[in-house]
Amino acid sequence: MRQLGIVLLLLLCIGLGTASAAVVSRIAAVVNTDIITTNQLDQKLQEQLAKQDKQPSPAQLGALRQEVLSRMIEETLVQQRVEALRLSVSEDEIETALLDVQQKNQLTREELEDAVTVQGMDFQAYRDNLAQQILRYKLIGEEVRSQVDVPEREIVEYYRAHLEDYRLAPEVHLSAITFPVSAKASEQERQKIRSVVREALERLRNNEDFDQVVDSYNLTYGATGSDMGKVAYADLNPDFIAAIEDVADGGYSDPVEMQGAVLLLRVDERLAGGLQQFDDVKLDIYQTIMDQKLDARIKEWTKGLKTKAFIDVRL
Repeated sequence: MRQLGIVLLLLLCIGLGTASAAVVSRIAAVVNTDIITTNQLDQKLQEQLAKQDKQPSPAQLGALRQEVLSRMIEETLVQQRVEALRLSVSEDEIETALLDVQQKNQLTREELEDAVTVQGMDFQAYRDNLAQQILRYKLIGEEVRSQVDVPEREIVEYYRAHLEDYRLAPEVHLSAITFPVSAKASEQERQKIRSVVREALERLRNNEDFDQVVDSYNLTYGATGSDMGKVAYADLNPDFIAAIEDVADGGYSDPVEMQGAVLLLRVDERLAGGLQQFDDVKLDIYQTIMDQKLDARIKEWTKGLKTKAFIDVRL
């Protein structure tokens, strides 16, 4: 009996110790019929702090905690509105969204899952977050987007007020053949490469095919051809600008010696720049104005949700 009493006493002590060590969760806020606990709040707060490089001061931490709680209240109100409207997301919609993410980032499904894991998130949790974003988008479309309009007049006025934003700088489209030069090359070796480059230039100016000329010097001299694309003159190397100054479209520059290489430049096309036409930028302007209006309207809508809701913050 004495031994049994000791065992019961030990179990009682263990139970008391466990109870005292447990984290007590209190109510942080009541949002209509939902409750946000301090445990939930602190978890979100830790997630926020993990994204910051510098730890906040006690005063900053208190302000951040209030900010996180405010966001959680908004999220709760949004979720309640989603449920009230009986909005839902199908597996097909989630899959379409995942494929869109893969396409934009040029990833396979396996690579996307690995990228999510590296960021410390379970892929199912990522899918759940994506579903919540789709729901929010649907809700915004239902309650906000339908009330926002961008008339043609506003698009025209925006274009006229931001003409400088749609002015294109002069550009040139270049291709190049690069002959690498080792930093350890002797003067004799450098002269040999210069001679080879001049030979290649003569062939090109005699209308030999660009790729064939590159291939003929690739194995022996490591020559490579590349399309440099369209480059604004303001972003172009000054040596390149000087080399192509008198070169007609389709023509080749004299050799340009750079550190580690000698280049031949082909001027594929010059673009004079000027003002982009209204019809070419109309859709972009529409989207810019729509985004601005939506942002303002969403803030008003969120404020309205809070005004109509019963919110009791208990911190």
